Parts: sequence; structure tokens; C-alpha cells
Amino acid sequence: MSFTFPHRLERAVTAICPDIQARIDTPRPDTLDERALWWELSCCILSSQVPYGIASAAADAIAQAELLLSQVSDQSALADALEDILMHRVELDGRPVRYRFPGSRAKQLAAAHAAVYSRDASLSALVQDFSDASQARQWLVKHIPGAGPKQASMFLRNAGLTYSLAILDRHVLSYMSEIGISDHTQQYVSGMSTYLRLEQSLREHATRIGYDVGLLDWAIWIVMRADKEPNMEMDFV
Repeated sequence: MSFTFPHRLERAVTAICPDIQARIDTPRPDTLDERALWWELSCCILSSQVPYGIASAAADAIAQAELLLSQVSDQSALADALEDILMHRVELDGRPVRYRFPGSRAKQLAAAHAAVYSRDASLSALVQDFSDASQARQWLVKHIPGAGPKQASMFLRNAGLTYSLAILDRHVLSYMSEIGISDHTQQYVSGMSTYLRLEQSLREHATRIGYDVGLLDWAIWIVMRADKEPNMEMDFV
């Protein structure tokens, strides 16, 4: 798949938006699952500079150990236990792989755990404590080590809490540049003010198309990945 003209790229993205909307509209449980929330937050922190598949497998190993589901008195001991898990190879597509940053990410996860439990009785209680998604993201960026606006937005979206925030990864930034709604040339966004400015540009584009920005960037991610990786199946994972 290759898009020579911007309007073809936009049309490809718009074409799969109804399928993603149908998936989003599938009824969800009324209560937030604590284990699933910690898995999502762990994965968002672990996936920085690491392939998603490896981060996901590492998050699975941490979830299986149930280290993040209750308060602990010793943050340093929690970090050591998390590092021990991340030091072990995980299984990915039938082969053992090693996580890249076991020490630093273990410390970030332990600090995130301490930040959550210093404010609320659980992660599910915390995310329901905010008046809107932007406020929740702001708190996460400020208090969760390793969570910039992209990771915080990803956590809130993947947990099914909101579709009003954009996940501005390299695929979405490339799309914005190619269709002419951004002159941002880097593959990452540095600073919250720049992130908010680019997010607003994408939100206006999403409004014109008729979808939430968090749904549109999901469609963009699928199409742009398929364009860069022609053998990849277009799915909605």
C-alpha cells in the first residue's frame, strides 16, 4: 500500500473509522478492572523506546506476579522485585526475548505505584476521581514517571476511559505532515505546549471528518503502519 496523494491517505483513514467506532460502541463492564488498568499503565511505561510486543509480554509477567495490586510499605523493595521480573527473558512469538531497561523501568513503575496509592485506594478509584480526561492526563504526566502526554493519553484511551485525547506517535505525526495539517517534522513531540497545539490541529481535523480525535488517531495508526509495513495485517488491536 502506498499513498501518492494526501486525499487518498485521508480517504483510507476515514474508511476504517466506522469499524473502529463499532468496536468502541461494544458494551463494556460498568466497573473498571484493577488488574487490567495496572496492565495498561505498566505497558504504556514499559513501551517507551521498546517494541510493543516485548513491552506487552513484560507487562503480562508483572501482572501475573500481582505486585501492583495493593499498597506496599517499601518502594525500594517493590522496585527490586519488579526489576527481577524484567531481568528474566519473556516469550514473544515462540522465542525468548530480553526487556531492554529493567532497572530504570522498575523504578518508574514502583514510583508510579507509590504516586497512585498516595492519592487513592486504587488505580480505578484514581482515574474516576477526575472531572475530565484532560485533568486526568495532566495528573498522570506530573506524577507518573515515564508517562509523557503520549503515554498518558494512550493509557486513558486503551483503558476505554476516553476518546477525546490524541496519541501523537510517529505514525500520527507523519500523517499530519503528509496531509498538510502540521509542519512538525520530528517523529516525537517535546513539551506539553507543543503537544497540545498539535493535538488541537488533529482534533479540528477529526471534527471535520465526524469522529472523536482518539478514534481517528487509532485509524491513522492502523493505516500508516500498514503503509510502512506492507505485509502487516490491518487489524484493530
